[in-house]
Amino acid sequence: MITNIVSTRKSQDKMVYNAKLEAEKALISSGLAVYTKDIEENNGTSVARTLSDEKLPENTTSTPQPEGTIVQPKANWNIETVKAISVGRGNTVPVPIGFYYVGGDLNTGVIISDEEVDKYDGTTDKTTWEYTTNLKGNQFVWIPCTEEQYVKSEVWNGITQKPTGTTSTIGTLCATGWDKITYTSELPQIRKYGGFYVGRYEAGLAKTITEFTTTQTQTGSNQVYNKEGIPQSRAGVIPWMFIDWNMSQKNAKKMYNTNSVSSGLITGTQWDVILKRLVEKTNLTERDLTNSVNWGNHKNNSIEYKGRVASILSSRYLLAFGGQKEGKTNSNEMVVLTTGASKQTEKYHTFDVAGNLWEWTDEASLYKNKNENETNIQNRICRGGGNIYESNLYPVCYRVGGNSDNTASLDIGFRVVLYIK
Repeated sequence: MITNIVSTRKSQDKMVYNAKLEAEKALISSGLAVYTKDIEENNGTSVARTLSDEKLPENTTSTPQPEGTIVQPKANWNIETVKAISVGRGNTVPVPIGFYYVGGDLNTGVIISDEEVDKYDGTTDKTTWEYTTNLKGNQFVWIPCTEEQYVKSEVWNGITQKPTGTTSTIGTLCATGWDKITYTSELPQIRKYGGFYVGRYEAGLAKTITEFTTTQTQTGSNQVYNKEGIPQSRAGVIPWMFIDWNMSQKNAKKMYNTNSVSSGLITGTQWDVILKRLVEKTNLTERDLTNSVNWGNHKNNSIEYKGRVASILSSRYLLAFGGQKEGKTNSNEMVVLTTGASKQTEKYHTFDVAGNLWEWTDEASLYKNKNENETNIQNRICRGGGNIYESNLYPVCYRVGGNSDNTASLDIGFRVVLYIK
């Protein structure tokens, strides 16, 4: 009897010990804990300490830490939600738990991935266009901004964006009015972390949805991709078009809901802040926002690509995607490219902000009645300019809003953003 009790206790102790080791490994792999050599159990095995207990190095301009180093978080950051990562030159970025720093800095764009294999290793430059298809996880780019900078814009290259008074007539850089409010629900992350993460690519088709192999007609009833699924944000994926706003928002939210982040559809404010960042940190000028011919897949542009292509006929029919190839689009040729197919469309490590597909946003263009609130919206704004229009008529800053939330089109997709908890 006594022997059985002792044996049972030993077995239980071993189970608890093994469970503890597995828990420590999980904490360390997620970045929540690190091994220390100065604390040991009686059997000599190193144990884990949480990052809140660990003396992490300061990362300042006078004491810059190497890129990829876990450093001291800022005072108001939630260390149960993010790791503070040095991105060089004394700059620190919050990387959500479950994501990994891939590379880049605040001048070029900081990339993160949800796959550990993509993690920065100090030897391979994983930020280049040539390396994009080698990355395995979904990728996002950090857009830093202050609360003062996190506002909608209506002046582009000195031109005020304004409608003509009717939704059916093209105005100046827009075809409709729009909601100029930045909702308070967007602001907590900006106040706490000083920025947000945007999908590096247009939302790619869910792995669970089979791509079509026949020509698709632009109709309201035959939208083969207007389904639920989890989007991808990787290179070389078919962009998710033929999807309405309702399904885009639902699927954007489904991508992540963890203890560290949630996800959603890009907002009008975020779109404007991204464009301002591109002008600040890349070779783009304000003029490139009012005519994005030089960096977007528009009807009147010719760009080099490496990927898969689907041709559009008469703005109404979309052919199936062909095989992988290299080439150059012709001016006045309407095509959809797979995500990240052209180096020419990459700015601040994001792809196809201009052209390829219009992208749904959360911004309203028309309310069902005079009650202006988020639950009373009838039409939504799309941004970016599509592939069946000229860039001088529908550039990247353009606001088009004649589409109801159940409209699915061959030239409209969406993009996902992250919200750090």
